[in-house]
Amino acid sequence: MMGKLIRRAEPHVSAYPEVVNDLTNSLKRRNFLVHHFWRERIQEVIAEASRAKMCADLKADCRLFTQTDERLTERVFDPLARKRGITPEMIEAQYAKERREAMKRYEPESFTEGEDSA
Repeated sequence: MMGKLIRRAEPHVSAYPEVVNDLTNSLKRRNFLVHHFWRERIQEVIAEASRAKMCADLKADCRLFTQTDERLTERVFDPLARKRGITPEMIEAQYAKERREAMKRYEPESFTEGEDSA
C-alpha cells in the first residue's frame, strides 16, 4: 500500500530528490519492520545491552519517519494545498471534526446499559 502511494505521488515529488530518498528509505524500513523485524531480532530482547541497541534503532526509525513526513509536508503538500486555497486552519478543523466523529463511533458503551439498578 505505501509503495503504491509513493508511486502515485511521484509526479509531485520528483523535483525534490531528498524527499524521494526519504520516501524510499522509509518504505524499505517500514517493510522490514512489518515483515522481518521480530523474526530477525526477537533474541535481542533477552539481554539488556542488545535491547538498548534495538530501542536505539527503533528511535532512529521514528526520526526517519518524522523527517520524511516533515519534508514531504513542507516541500510538496503545503504548496499544493496553498494553490488550492486549503489553509492549515482548514486542515486542523477537518482533522478535529473527523476525530470527534471517530470518538463518537468508537465510544465504549456503558457496562450497565440496559440493566436495572436493583
